[in-house]
Amino acid sequence: MTPADLLVVVAHPDDESLHCGGLLHRAALSGGVAVTVTLTRGGAGRTLGMCTVEELPAVREQELRRAAEVLGVECAEVHDLPDGGLADHEPEGAAFVLDALRRWTPRRVVTFPPNGLNGHPDHRAAHHIALTALERYGVTPDVLLVTSTAPYTEGDRPGFLAPSQVEKLRLPATVQMPVGDSLEAKLRAMGHYETQARSVAKILRCYPETLLTEAFHRMRSRRPLHLTRRP
Repeated sequence: MTPADLLVVVAHPDDESLHCGGLLHRAALSGGVAVTVTLTRGGAGRTLGMCTVEELPAVREQELRRAAEVLGVECAEVHDLPDGGLADHEPEGAAFVLDALRRWTPRRVVTFPPNGLNGHPDHRAAHHIALTALERYGVTPDVLLVTSTAPYTEGDRPGFLAPSQVEKLRLPATVQMPVGDSLEAKLRAMGHYETQARSVAKILRCYPETLLTEAFHRMRSRRPLHLTRRP
């Protein structure tokens, strides 16, 4: 198996395109191998009347696979942990990610930051899952956590971190990557998430800067990674 240039660990189908679609496509353009590990099939998302609730996980997985093809992702690994309950399944998630790390031996790993970027409990769980797997892996690749250059200004959402906590835990952007020639591919990938059109529209409306520049916080270290304590 060819070692991966980039391995992205996320919670839901669409996370990869919305938050690092440009980075994924640039890795593929440069001849590298890009891999995504998605921990849920997104069954708790919206259907927008396009399918039944029961059909949604399969529909979202297909949306993911079409988006991944556009972005040049070599392998899109999809698991079926509970959407909305990922925090209760962190050991299983860490085992999935550890297996992917051992198989793909990636040079760079990308995942969510401690605040989940927007306080989403599944995003925060994905952060802990990825770092737990990296601790067990024993090799420390270049680790990037998705972040934002703009203050968090959204309102309270049930089950999410309070907005003040999201902002307090926001990590500084130490790496900013212009999307550049990958913009068209990123937009096409986002467009495949028809059932999640409201989420795509929200990114376009509230965070247009992320379309052109993706921001990350680097956690590179030769020492073992340590989990960020939960707030």
